[in-house]
Amino acid sequence: MKKTLLMAFVSGLLLAACGAPGPEELQVPTDELATSQSALCEGWDSGARRCSFKCYSDSTWWTTSSGAVAHNQCQEFANNACGRTAYGACWSK
Repeated sequence: MKKTLLMAFVSGLLLAACGAPGPEELQVPTDELATSQSALCEGWDSGARRCSFKCYSDSTWWTTSSGAVAHNQCQEFANNACGRTAYGACWSK
């Protein structure tokens, strides 16, 4: 057991020394994700007129041009663009 742990530790050190990201660099804190998504989703009532959506949890956000999607149609537009129920859709500026 000690030998296995030691080998894993040494392997991690070697990878880090060669420029590979360490385990803490691979994890994105959930509060950063929540902040970035809430900053993107501002809402129609706040004057947002662009429909932003992502098809999967790990995909990128797509944003339409202003006025391209009618009020109350963002989710439907996103579902059609994704070909499935979109992971997320909201109004952004």
